[in-house]
Parts: sequence; structure tokens; C-alpha cells
Amino acid sequence: MKVLIAGGGVAALECLMALRDLAEDRVEVTMVAPEPEFELKALRTAAPFGRGFEPPRSLAGVAAAFGAQLRADRLVSVRPEGHEAVLESGEIAAYDALVLALGARPVAPYEHGLTFGIGDDAGAVAGIVADLEQRFAKSVAYVVAPGVTWPLPVYELALMTAAEAWSMGIEDARVVLVTPESMPLAMFGPHVGEAVGDLLRGARVEFHGGAYAEVHEHGHIELRPGAGELKVDRVVSAPLLVGPRVLGVPADEHGFIPVDDHGRVRGQRDVYAAGDGADFPIKQGGIACQLADAVAVHIARVAGAQVSERPFRPVLRGKLLTGEGARFLRRPLHGGAGEGDASPAKLWWPPTKVSGRYLSAWLDQPEAPPAAGEITVDLALPSKAELRKEALQLDPYSPLPGLREALGHRH
Repeated sequence: MKVLIAGGGVAALECLMALRDLAEDRVEVTMVAPEPEFELKALRTAAPFGRGFEPPRSLAGVAAAFGAQLRADRLVSVRPEGHEAVLESGEIAAYDALVLALGARPVAPYEHGLTFGIGDDAGAVAGIVADLEQRFAKSVAYVVAPGVTWPLPVYELALMTAAEAWSMGIEDARVVLVTPESMPLAMFGPHVGEAVGDLLRGARVEFHGGAYAEVHEHGHIELRPGAGELKVDRVVSAPLLVGPRVLGVPADEHGFIPVDDHGRVRGQRDVYAAGDGADFPIKQGGIACQLADAVAVHIARVAGAQVSERPFRPVLRGKLLTGEGARFLRRPLHGGAGEGDASPAKLWWPPTKVSGRYLSAWLDQPEAPPAAGEITVDLALPSKAELRKEALQLDPYSPLPGLREALGHRH
């Protein structure tokens, strides 16, 4: 079965790795990507502060490790009725299954200020931190613009800028965060919102939630609704994201590709989409990987592999860099799955910035592909009543006497 993956980002790589594990030699995979290297863009926020640098990796090397061919080209249109993809070079690529992992295009939300995620963003933010240190600037606002975006990097930049300023003894530096969200990182739920709010207050970051910013010249920011105003020396915003809009493929008003719970493009046969280019509203690397897994499972089943059906049931995982250690944030997004968690302890493993079933293992040890034939192990733990019964039988001088107290019993 000929599978064509268009793209070279996290969703494309996760789909390739999952297909090789699930479908094995039942599929022949070709990747089409315009860039020769894979960059983990989620780590860009650490670069201005001299942390978390990770060099780009060769896509050709990844493709070879997982038994795929790589074409240095770009997909421009699809002819679904003929199972053909038209490439920028003019070549026609035939496929049995097509996976659109094209990502989203970042655009600047404001005419004024810096947009982090476009151009030399790391160097520009490093310059802003240097300006604070040398007292050329005394204030900076990090802004989440209303629209389709991923806000977590804005929080990281604000927290790390504040930590850097205080570490340099700049007591009068003013760091501001403006967002339309009603609470910090609202998509993770109220528990995480409270925890991140505590982090912001501890770092002395001035938080303006429920605010739609209009950024003007010279650091003048109007806040809507209401008539609030801010005046700062520097402004940094997150980009808005626009869908890929591929000729021959349906798209919503913002250019994103509509998909079902298996990643199938609505209204088309044998065409799938995963990653930020799909119409799931949260644009994040871990979510992209989970949708790519659902796509790979469906394609593997079509190819004849005996794998269980696994529709897309997203769990949002975010590793928040603060400048003083990371916070691990987690929240299931499907109904009835519980509230979110925020912890300095690792909530998944490996604890990579982008969490993917296969990609995380590869990011942790990129020199070799993840071991094939992995199985998920579920262990039923004793009930609370059984634990209490066991605690009562413990020797009070055993190495774990504190277990009794933890369960509400006394020696």
C-alpha cells in the first residue's frame, strides 16, 4: 500500500513512525517535505535565555531509519478522484493513502511589535532581555492576540524574562502578560489556571486576562472591552495561525482541513490530515501527534494489519518552561475524563517538550528508532480499603511506617 505523507513536522514524523510499527512492511511510505531538516520549534522559547537548544535533525536520516523515501518537494494540489498529488516541481505522485501533515502558517497579528514565531524571534527576544539589563527598556508586554493561536509560549517568555530580570538584580523591570483567556492557560482547566496564576504572581508578572489587545506604535496597547490602556517599551505577541488551503481539498474559513475522529478528510476517500493544518481547534505538537496516531491506526487497518481501532481522544500535555524549572500540565479533552493537573513532577515519559507515542522516544534517543513490538501494560492497583487493611498489619518499625499516617491511622 503506497502511503504519501506531505510535510516534515511533528505530525509527519509521528505518522511515519507509527505506520512503520503498526503496518510494518504492508506499507511503502514516501515523505514530501520542502525543508531538509526537522526542528523542534517548541523549544524556541528557551533559546533567548541560553537554555534548551536542540540542533535540527536531518529528515533524510529519519526517513532512512524508518524505511521511507524522502522527496525534497512541496505538495500544491490534490486530485482525489485519481489518487494523485501534484508537487511544486510538476511531478505527479500517485498514492493509495495521502496524509496531509502540512502544519499551519504563522502570521503577525499586529503591525507593531515583535511576533515570536516568525523570523529571528529568538535573537529579537534576547535583544529585549539585553535592553532590560542595560536599562534601555524598563517594561515589556507579552500578548496573546484573539484568534487561532497557541498561547503557552507567551507564558514561557513572560516567566523566563521575569526570572532573568530578577536574577540580574533589575528590581524595577515590568513584565506584563495580556490575553483574551479568562484565566491563565484556560484550555488546561481551572486547576492548571490557578497553578499558573500562582507562578505568574510569584514571578511578579502583571496579568491582564479577558483582554483583547490592540497594539499601536511606541508600545501603546488598548485593552478591550473597557477603556484600559498600557504603555510599555517593548511588545511581543504570539502569531495567529492560518490553515494550509490545499487546492482540491476542503477547508474551513481559516483554511484548516476538516477531519473526523480517524483523521479522514471529510468528503474524500483515502485522504487524511493531521497536525496544525487539521481543523481541531487546539494547535499544539502533542495534539498533532495524537491525531497522527489515529491516522496511522486507520491506515494500518486498511492495509491489513491486526490492530485495534483507536479514534482520536485527545489529552492536552504541556511542558511549561518557567526559568526556574518546568511545570508539567495535563488535561484530557474528551468528555468526562476529569480535570487538569499541574505539577513540577513529570506527568509523562519521556518528559519531552512535545509528547508523542513514538516521537517522544525518538526525541529522547534519536540515534535509533523506538523498539518495535511495544505493548501497553495496565496494572490494577489495590483499592484504598485494601491498602488500609495492609497498613494495619505493618510492623511500626518497618522501613515504611509513614504509610499508616498517610492513610489516617496511628501507630
